[in-house]
Amino acid sequence: MEVSEEKTSYVVKTVYNYEGRAHSIAHSVNTVIDDVVGQQGTFGEQNHAVNIEDAVEEYDNLKRELTNISRRPTHDGKIEEGTAEAEEFNLDNFLRGVSNEAEKTGVVQKQLGVSWKNLVVKGMSAEAHTIANNANFLMGILNIPAMIFKPKIPEVTILQEFNGFCKSGEMLLVLGRPGSGCTTLLKVIANMRSSYTNIEGDVSYGGIDAITFKKHYRGQVCYNSEEDQHYPTLTAKQTLQFALRTKTPGKRLPDETRKDFVGRVLYMLGNMLGLTKQMNTVVGNAFVRGLSGGERKRLSIAEQMTTSSTINCWDCSTRGLDAASALDFVRSLRIMTDVLNKTTVATLYQASNSIFKLFDKIILLDGGYCLYFGPSDQAKTYFEDLGFYCPPRKSVPDFLTGICNPIEREFRPGFENSVPQFPVEFQERYKKSDVYREMMAELDSYESQVKATYQADDFKQAMLDEHQKRAPRSSPYISSFYQQVSALVVRQYHLLITDREALISRYGTILIQSLITASCFYNLPLSGTGAFSRGGALFFSILFNSLVAQTELVNFMMGRPVLDKHKQYALYRPSAYYVSLVVMDIPYSLAQVILYGLCSYFISGFNLTAGKFFTFLVILFFVNMTMNGFFRMFGTFTRSFFVATQMSGFMIIASFNYVGYIIPYPKMHPWLYWYYWINPLAYAYKALLVNEMNEQSYTCEGPGNSIPYGPGYDNWDNKICTMVGGVPGQNHVLGQDYLYQALSYRVSEAWAPDFIVVIAFFLLYTAICAVAMEYFDSDSGGNVTKFYLPGKAPKTRTDEEEKERRTRQNDITEQMESMSEGTTFSWQNIQYTVPIPGGELSLLNGINGIVKPGHLTALMGSSGAGKTTLLDVLARRKTTGKVEGTVYLNGEALMNDFERITGYCEQMDVHQPAVTVREALRFSAYLRQDASVPKAEKNEYVEKIIQLLEMEDIADAQIGMVEAGAGISVEERKRLTIGMELVSKPQLLFLDEPTSGLDAQSSYNIIRFIRKLADSGWPVLCTIHQPSSILFSHFDHLLLLVRGGKTAYYGEIGQDSRTMINYFESNGGPTCSPEANPAEYILEVVGAGTAGKAARDWADVWASSNEAKLLDAELQEIDKNSKTVDREVKTYAASHWTQFRIVFGRMTLAYWRSPDYNIGRFINLMLTSLFTGFTYWKLSSSSSDMQNKLFALFSTFIMAITLIILAQPKFMVERQFFRCEYASRYYSWFPWAVSTLLVEIPYVLIFAAFFMFGFYWTAGMTNISGVVGYFYIMFVAIVLWSIYFGFVIAAFSENPTAAAVLNPLILSMLILFCGLMQPPSAMPHFWSSWMYWVDPFHYYIEGLGVNELSNINVECTDNDLLRFTQPVGKTCGEYMSNFFSYGGSGYIVNSNATQPEQCGYCIYNSGKEFYSLTFGWDVANKWRNFGVLVAFCGFNIIVFLGLVYWKRKGRR
Repeated sequence: MEVSEEKTSYVVKTVYNYEGRAHSIAHSVNTVIDDVVGQQGTFGEQNHAVNIEDAVEEYDNLKRELTNISRRPTHDGKIEEGTAEAEEFNLDNFLRGVSNEAEKTGVVQKQLGVSWKNLVVKGMSAEAHTIANNANFLMGILNIPAMIFKPKIPEVTILQEFNGFCKSGEMLLVLGRPGSGCTTLLKVIANMRSSYTNIEGDVSYGGIDAITFKKHYRGQVCYNSEEDQHYPTLTAKQTLQFALRTKTPGKRLPDETRKDFVGRVLYMLGNMLGLTKQMNTVVGNAFVRGLSGGERKRLSIAEQMTTSSTINCWDCSTRGLDAASALDFVRSLRIMTDVLNKTTVATLYQASNSIFKLFDKIILLDGGYCLYFGPSDQAKTYFEDLGFYCPPRKSVPDFLTGICNPIEREFRPGFENSVPQFPVEFQERYKKSDVYREMMAELDSYESQVKATYQADDFKQAMLDEHQKRAPRSSPYISSFYQQVSALVVRQYHLLITDREALISRYGTILIQSLITASCFYNLPLSGTGAFSRGGALFFSILFNSLVAQTELVNFMMGRPVLDKHKQYALYRPSAYYVSLVVMDIPYSLAQVILYGLCSYFISGFNLTAGKFFTFLVILFFVNMTMNGFFRMFGTFTRSFFVATQMSGFMIIASFNYVGYIIPYPKMHPWLYWYYWINPLAYAYKALLVNEMNEQSYTCEGPGNSIPYGPGYDNWDNKICTMVGGVPGQNHVLGQDYLYQALSYRVSEAWAPDFIVVIAFFLLYTAICAVAMEYFDSDSGGNVTKFYLPGKAPKTRTDEEEKERRTRQNDITEQMESMSEGTTFSWQNIQYTVPIPGGELSLLNGINGIVKPGHLTALMGSSGAGKTTLLDVLARRKTTGKVEGTVYLNGEALMNDFERITGYCEQMDVHQPAVTVREALRFSAYLRQDASVPKAEKNEYVEKIIQLLEMEDIADAQIGMVEAGAGISVEERKRLTIGMELVSKPQLLFLDEPTSGLDAQSSYNIIRFIRKLADSGWPVLCTIHQPSSILFSHFDHLLLLVRGGKTAYYGEIGQDSRTMINYFESNGGPTCSPEANPAEYILEVVGAGTAGKAARDWADVWASSNEAKLLDAELQEIDKNSKTVDREVKTYAASHWTQFRIVFGRMTLAYWRSPDYNIGRFINLMLTSLFTGFTYWKLSSSSSDMQNKLFALFSTFIMAITLIILAQPKFMVERQFFRCEYASRYYSWFPWAVSTLLVEIPYVLIFAAFFMFGFYWTAGMTNISGVVGYFYIMFVAIVLWSIYFGFVIAAFSENPTAAAVLNPLILSMLILFCGLMQPPSAMPHFWSSWMYWVDPFHYYIEGLGVNELSNINVECTDNDLLRFTQPVGKTCGEYMSNFFSYGGSGYIVNSNATQPEQCGYCIYNSGKEFYSLTFGWDVANKWRNFGVLVAFCGFNIIVFLGLVYWKRKGRR
């Protein structure tokens, strides 16, 4: 998303000019940079040689100057702040060069080559993986023997046996088509082996074996992947500053501080990679506005450069860069490699000759076989000598990769039958060549040299020098643990403080919830009934602070990809990362607990003693810190958010059950009470309750606080407190007596062991997380595993079959059908502005253009010029900002069907991951082609597109997600994105970088096909970054943008690009040589690239040109003759019923193939049901078990919290795909929303049934069919309500973090006001008058409560009886007769007893009496409660539909 211009308007341009010096540092650096970039007039494929000698001489001059300057005091590190004038620039520490100053300080140069012998790499073959679904996943879990005796996994050889090397100071280019093993070779060199089943042979790093190198020097070989992984809310400067702080060497120049070092390197990287103006721009991602795609790629490159690694592996690192920037980047690599003796290995797709010539050696791979390894300048000659022909203007890299393609190969006359045909033949021919013998001799010589020069020993010494003082010398991390934590704390601070929305919502939630909690438990009385409410209030404090901690799991999981990358870079220990999280938890948790405590403690009427208040805060603080660690612990063991949430959800339910409030410790069953002792919340609750109730006196005066009560029962010698701990004859209960007799709590244990144990658990969880992150390597190494439909894995084709496939593909391209009528698309004076702090920023300024039938228009410009922004505007994808200008399609204003009849291949490849490639393409064809086209014809067209885009091998492969390590590759996703638009047969086609990340042949096939589309009448507008001369020749028109979103040229390209070139040459541009690549020429002329400078303002030149005036006139004519629309306009091609049927079918399939979500939920439900059932094993009909039965039912809706939390990320992931497809008008929002709701119902019915089997009878609930049936339908209703409510929160929230912040507030309120923790009679009238009645949990628990208890007659056990002494001369029955006549509850078990035998009183007579007196429930409301709960489900559905409609478009 190219929107980086938003930030540049308020970035101050810094001028570095060292005072009083004719030769300034800035000038020196600029000279180096300018030399790297190249000079005007050298735009061609042939004339981009880099003068290394000049670069080294320049470097030496600069080095000498810096040596003198380095003695001077610094400007307090203001370069790092971007506000200082130029000061000393320590290139020695940045480039690791050898300088006189470095030699004096004893710095040993760090250089190391890499070599491999007999290297064979194997991985899992395609048939090893079939697409997982709920059935086979569950069967796999139940198949115990297969889990114990794991069957042999089918393997495939990815790299065949071959030898190679890359010496220090050399650059090695690895070429090959996708799937040939290029990435695998780079990963093996980078020591990333975890994703492969077997690696044979030896890889040596300057004489150091791979195991030793990984253990001690891991960060010295770095791998830069195609995907950019960064924290989107950090700025570019913060991202690089952090990396540099962890990689600041121990030995620096005298008087140089760490801050000076960081500032200078930051300055150098900014200039080298053209990021100076973007330093204060947030990085961004697909959903956060920030750097453009090209700028983000340059940031990834800069971040790896901060590591100062000796061996660098760059995997398609120019993907997304324009041609000039790509060339600048590779030139920078060349300079660094030569001057610093680094070892550079790279794979590049679509490399130009200019780039190719910068490499010393190349490897050409095909099918894992090495076709060539040798000097780059001999590669072309070698293959020409074999009999192959390289056409004019075809770049050497394209020629070499084309040799891997049987169809693309061209032969010299007479060699057609003698050239090798198969990869194995190429390798055999290569091994017989002189080049091979020379390379093997050079390899032997290199290995001998390594041993003779003790290169490994020098490297080890250099690494020792690089380590900071307190950093362990054997560790791959050069900074000490303390320094790592310090840098991480600063980064974590930036991450937290910049996310203001999360901060405001987090503390706003806590403020609101604390006030609501306090008001619900307002001014609790010091009486027997108030004692239980006090316990409830304290339990709720723990519950709420625990649920708030659950939000940390979301944040923790979202940071894992960046952590994995930094672990490979050896920036910091993963354990240091976790410690930094804990350090940053301290102020945030303190603020949270203080805010909660101040609001809730005093209003609730807790013990108003300073010591007890601060004790309350301290305990809650450690509860929050402990639970942060508790939830993160599950995130350290799995990469799946669903699995982590399910595991933690089950454990938190168990922890709430065994906290000591729901079930007092004396009442716990012996087989599970052990969980009480390993539950930190139990110790915290005990300490809080002891802190509150110790030394307090609770009165027993008043109804319900004593037995008997009422007129005539005033003598305390003949009555007793209902509160446990009461003594006959005493009208109060001491808190410590209640604690010991009712709960077995000793007040002396509050601090030790209880509080100490809470701290111990906090330390334990911290240690577990830190150690697990250190040693559990869950990263797949970036490898992507394909999953196929059963029996559909591709088989290896014979050469004849491959030729047939290529011929068929060629025929499809040639036989492209013509459009019945052409489409003309025009736009005039397009202005696009976005709001920024303090005003607006213009991203597009007066862009004009027209695409006519048969036009294939290239949209080009440097990274950040606004190409993607313009396409988004023209394709009507922008939802933020203001768009002005006129746009016409065939002279008509755009109508509601515009998005449907146009195809837009976006830069981001967003696809439903659960379906296969063929299923996705058919989905697009069914919904977007005209409804009159037969299904069979649509299927046939899909097969054509599959063949055209060479997707036969992945047609039945699941799309998957790259970040999860499963599915098709990045390159294959790009082809699928194009295919999804082509199968819809659009009238107008927009493509945003369709060849980015593709190899030369795939790019050629796609551009050739698009050319055929244009020739058949389709108008096409296409952005393209790095076109070769051959690719560029397919385009007939060009729209060229420059920075600021302005037009530099629009018009015909002409034969051999002469029309376009003549325009620039005639307007003062440099002459373009005949051998030049015109695409590179125009980009360099207008100042593209990382440090490019234009000689003229080409936007002004264009505005005053005749070409611009002619275009304006043509557009004015179109505007003047514009007509009203008289055709039928259909927003969607398919009917609403067809939309629903197809969308619901795919949604059902996606759920069926989501076992981590569905089977995970099932396992979670079953564990919860069995755990709860055995916790409340066979409850009886005693009075104490009345309460236990309600709490057993209460546990069932505590479990609903997990379902709500799990539903949210599932919905948000699905919404990404919906928004993308809705923008292209696949279908309306309504069928998708309804499908999302309906697909859950069958799962809910099954889940509820299994939950009931595990819980209902084990807990001893009433076994009457009507009662059992009612429980089932109520549980179905609450599960459905929970999932739909989770959808509502997710639909309202834009990201998982926002939803995670809302969850604790909403869920804790629902629990608080359901009437169980605080009966409605004890609630303040304000809440009991409305909140109690709008809480769905109230109707759920009342419905289940009356359903279960209405048929029970209470039979008290001896422990349940309240015993008191009756007056002398009266039986118990006579003494209690007046009490019962007043409506007293319960019964006397020994009515005829007289003194000295005491009366035994059972507090309830029946279950009905229990719930009616305690909660005010009525069995008559049983079915009303069910109806209301169903109504709440309906309400959720209505709100959900409204939110989906409101937020159907993402912010763009």
